[in-house]
Formats: sequence, C-alpha cells, structure tokens
Amino acid sequence: MKKINNKIFWALSLILLISCETTELDLLVDPNLPSSESLDPDTNLNFVAYSFSEFFEEATEAGGEAVRLEYMFDSYQVNFNNSNVNLSGMWTIAYTDILNEINSIEPTLVETSRLEHLGILKIMRAYTLMTLVDYFGDVPYSEALNGGDNFPNVDSGQDVYTQAFNDLNDALTGFDNIDGNTPEATDLFYGGDIDKWTRLANSLKLKYYLSRRLVDEAGSAAGIAAVLLDDNFISSSSDDFFWQAGTSNNPQSKHQYYVEEYEAANTGEYIPNYLAWAMTEEKGIDDPRLRYYIYRQTNAFPTDPAVLNNEIDCWNDSRPNTYAPIDALSATPLPFCALFDRGDGYWGRDHSENDGIPPDNAKRMTFGTYPAGGQFDDDQGSAIDSGDGLDGAGIWPIMMNSFVNFMRAEAAIYLSTTDDARAMLEEGVRNSITTVMSKLPNPGSFGSVPDNGDVEDYVAEVLALYDAATSPDERMAVIAKEYWIAMYGNGVEGYNLYRRTGTPINLQPTYLGTGEFPRSFLYPNVSVDRNPNINQKPGLGIQVFWDNNAAGFIQ
Repeated sequence: MKKINNKIFWALSLILLISCETTELDLLVDPNLPSSESLDPDTNLNFVAYSFSEFFEEATEAGGEAVRLEYMFDSYQVNFNNSNVNLSGMWTIAYTDILNEINSIEPTLVETSRLEHLGILKIMRAYTLMTLVDYFGDVPYSEALNGGDNFPNVDSGQDVYTQAFNDLNDALTGFDNIDGNTPEATDLFYGGDIDKWTRLANSLKLKYYLSRRLVDEAGSAAGIAAVLLDDNFISSSSDDFFWQAGTSNNPQSKHQYYVEEYEAANTGEYIPNYLAWAMTEEKGIDDPRLRYYIYRQTNAFPTDPAVLNNEIDCWNDSRPNTYAPIDALSATPLPFCALFDRGDGYWGRDHSENDGIPPDNAKRMTFGTYPAGGQFDDDQGSAIDSGDGLDGAGIWPIMMNSFVNFMRAEAAIYLSTTDDARAMLEEGVRNSITTVMSKLPNPGSFGSVPDNGDVEDYVAEVLALYDAATSPDERMAVIAKEYWIAMYGNGVEGYNLYRRTGTPINLQPTYLGTGEFPRSFLYPNVSVDRNPNINQKPGLGIQVFWDNNAAGFIQ
C-alpha cells in the first residue's frame, strides 16, 4: 500500500473541525467546505472518502433498525418520520459532502488526466446514488448540483440507478486507460490500489443487477453472468471494502458504536434480543461469531423479583400469540424479552419496545469486538469502560467477500447462474467467520475463542438446514439468515435484502404490532421543508422502482 501523505491527515483534522451547516435552501453548497482549488487532489479525494464513511454510518443505522440488526425504539412511524436525524444526516452528507464535492473537483481531474482519482470518486458516487434510491426512491440528481438558489426536481429512481451504473463503467474504462503518466491517487480505503478498486466496482455491478432482478430478470441474469465470467470482483478478504476506525479521541476516530457505548457509559443502544436468539437458540448451537458480536456485562440474570421488575420489566409478561410466529425452519418460538432460558446474561431489548429505559446500563448486552472495536466476551461479566477491548478500532463493513458469496447464492437460486448456491452459502459463512475472528489480536489469550471444531459444527448445521429445504424460497430463507448475520454492521444490504426477498422469513415482529414497514423512507425535513419541488410521500409504504413485491409483503 502507498504511504498516505501528511496533507491527508491535515485534511482529516480539518474535516472534524469544520461545520456542516449551511444556509442554502437546497443544502447543496457548504460555505465551510474547502474549494477544489485550495486543496490537492488527494485531499479532496479523502474528504469524500471520510464523508462517504459517515454517509454509510447514517444509512446503516436506519436500515439496521428496520431489519432488526439494531434495536429500534417505538414504531416505524415514530422512528422514521420526516425529521429522522439519521436520514437527515445521510441526505445532507450525500449531497453536500459527496456529490457536490465530486462535482466541483471533477472538471479539474478530467483536465489533468487524473484517472485514478476520478475513477475512485465515481465508484463512491455510484454507491451513494444507489443507496439514495434504495432508501428514498425518486431523488434529485440531474438538477441537484447547480448551486445558488436552485430548487432541484427529483429524478426517477431508475434514471439515478442508471447514472450510478454508468459511473461504475466509466471508472473501469478510466482504470483501463491508466499509463505511466497517470498521476497516482492515495486513498483512505485501499491506499491507491486500483486493482482493488476495480474488483469493488465489479462487485457493485453485481449488487446493481441483483437489486434490479425483480423488474428486469433477463437483463439481471445476463449482467451477472458477464460479471462472473469476467471474474474480477471481490473474492478474497484482502479485497474487503470497509472503513477502518481508529483509537484517537482528538480528533475523534473511534467507531461510533464504541463511542456511544464504551465512551458514554452504555447509555445509547441495546442489542436486539432477536439477534442474540438467532446466534444462540435458533439452531441449538452457538454461532462462532457470538462472542465477537455481543459482549455481556453480566453472566447471569437477577433472581429477586423486585430487581427483575425494576430492571427487566418484561420478565413476567406473557408472550402474546399474535406476536410470536413459529420459525418455519426450526419450529422454535421467537424470543420476547431477554433470553432467560439460557440464564447467562443475554439481556437485550425487543424490536420496537418503547417502555422506559430501566437502570440496566451496566448489565445489558453491548457491542463486542466486531464490528465496533469493543471487548471480546471471555466470560468476564464486568461492565464496560472507555479503553476496553480494541479501544474503538472497529470497522464499517461496506462490501465484504462474504457479501459477494451470498449475493451469488441468491442469483443462483433465482436467476439460474452457473454458481452452486449451496457452495456459495458455505463459502459466505466460512469467509464471514474467518473475517470476524481475524479482528481479535492475540486470540490465544482468550479461553472462549471458538476452535475449528466449533466452526465445522456450525457450518454443518447450516448446510443441514439448506439440504432439508424443499423449495427455492426455503433455500433462500437459509441463505438470507446467514447473510443477515454476516452483515452485522451493515444495515444497507440488510434493508435491501429484506424488501427484495422477504427473507430472513422469521424476523421478530414489532412489539407494538405490525405497523407500516418502510418500503422506502420519508424524505427528511431538510429536503422537503427547503425545496418546494420535493413533495413528501403519503406514508412509509411507497415502494422504490425495483421493489415490485406485493404491499404488505413484509412487516
């Protein structure tokens, strides 16, 4: 990898100090943003890279809450109204700090034949545009970057998706034309390794085709076949595309989950009971990633009913039948309240439970080593503190080799590609476990690290479930559950997977009832309140262009 120069670190320090506020009505021009003329191309590139990581973080929180990868407080309507903070941040970062910055620097990069910089930026723009469509449907683009008092109209989601696909192809064409005279780029993701950026671009083309398969089955099948034939996509952990968090407090570089929990006395988040159940009870075997994902601050539940009533007020509630469907694969009732039957401290929160927060800060489950850079659960049973574990040096997993395996498995199931879906499922599970376990330094110092036998037992259980499935949809349910577990820390792919396939099939229903699942999110108030050309949607049931599944298909 190329060495990152000092200007980039200067730029990152600047990024963390500058304000992202603006008085422009369309929020597309930030007066505090350094102009392209005042910074060198690497600095501009890495301003976008940093902003891109922030965009992904905001998108992941909303998507993760919707599909039970993160705890969601209250109903969908309450959490995802048009003033939702995460979605407002996601929208503003996308337009102000990514799309506008790329638009500003692009002419200079073209003029100076900086094909590496240009290609990398186009790949990040493509991902940003696809994600905006995935979350909001029709969004501004063709009129969005004109500056001034412009109030852009929305473009159709399909047109914006096409622009994203064109960006990926343009980036690849530019990379093919790199020669000895092309100025080199140094970026914060791959360190200027254009081969890795090429494999990412092709992996995003795979994602593009898979997202569109419901509305263009033939085109998606042909497109995926071409990507597979070219065989130049992410297929190794060395090509994983993720944001690496640091351990600095000034400027703050730690993983946001770590900051929210370890630096703030665990006052922000719960781990969903459903996630803990899926990794422990559902298959009757502990997932090898369990102690990396989840850290228990206590190894037992209180036994005094008075303490239970105060700290876990749901402990003696009857499980309402209307909220407890049966898992079609294992015939095990879904969890509600904590996992009391285990008795070993898996203490979380149900999806959408909106009761008051009890005094359980030092007892509830919290984030572990992966992806948050926290503490590995070695049965310590002690409350977390700042500096524990990896001190926040976690990752945001954006496009991992295991994700590509699971996408290929889905394509094999529904588009009859040349891949073997079962083999892709197995590779995805193994690659995910290997990646997660690799993030723990000195694993030999922990007695609870899973051994090879634990991994083999888990893989065998997954494959047995797959082999027992009798239809494509049942096989997809097995694949999707493993994909869902593997994507922990990535709510973007989980949100898309659930709307596209209806799987995982047994996600814990909302505690408050079904509600209206967000088939797309409402436009945030920073857009509709300041742009008269954007009309708010009538509700959360509006589907994006590639989602032609029935209304009420998921909940």
